Amino acid sequence: MKSPGRSKISTLTSVSIFILVSTFTVYSQPIFDTCGLEGSAVRSDARILNKKKNRWDVPDSSQINRAITFTKLLASDSLPNGFAEGDAAEIVAYVSDVKLGSKETCNCNKVDSAHRDTHIELTMEPNVNIDKTTLVIAEVTPRYQRSKLAEGLDWSTRGLREAFLGRWVRIRGWVFFDKMHADESAGSDNTRVWRGTAWEIHPITSITLTTSDSSSAAPASRQPEISSQPQINRPLRQCSAITTKGTRCKRMTSNVSGLCWQHER
Repeated sequence: MKSPGRSKISTLTSVSIFILVSTFTVYSQPIFDTCGLEGSAVRSDARILNKKKNRWDVPDSSQINRAITFTKLLASDSLPNGFAEGDAAEIVAYVSDVKLGSKETCNCNKVDSAHRDTHIELTMEPNVNIDKTTLVIAEVTPRYQRSKLAEGLDWSTRGLREAFLGRWVRIRGWVFFDKMHADESAGSDNTRVWRGTAWEIHPITSITLTTSDSSSAAPASRQPEISSQPQINRPLRQCSAITTKGTRCKRMTSNVSGLCWQHER
């Protein structure tokens, strides 16, 4: 005959193990569609980077390092002042482009769009011909895309492009230094520069529409939350406006007018 005390201890132990396993699964997502946090990387430094890219927890307002701004990220080198890799940040910037990332080891080199990151190119100087040295890159990971889809939000590359391209946004997420792209960032003295810094918001955990005046914008807790689900699902087309240089605007738009956000004003 089993002892009642031993049975009770066994039950409590089982419950504790279940809670621990469940918590780890929800917040860490060690496996996502057969791909672990380290992805398919072989080198130890790449495995470490991949775990940072696939971070899964969501920062709350109390965790945000308010010293981090777009300008500070853009101007910082690998040894920043006032913040560190892994800090939570919230920045305001203009979306100059949204594109599908390449296949990477962090996503086990999968090639379909549902298993590749989305790159959002941010700037504080919106114009027709974007200077790549003014760009900060923010990335949405497949893990967050799947999570947001479960909430009814379209965070696919196309969905994000339709909702935010050519608009000012407030982005929240984790600060990450992608040293793999340091030699392609401004100041690296090579001809392949396509970004202003190796510092990124990666992964993005929240993105909402806002205004361009980041200095007077209210804190996130007082900002009206705007859904990242596109309100109009029209196909994108090139803006029909003619620039001051006499060339057609290169921005894409889904507006009925055929004009992008800047030229519709």
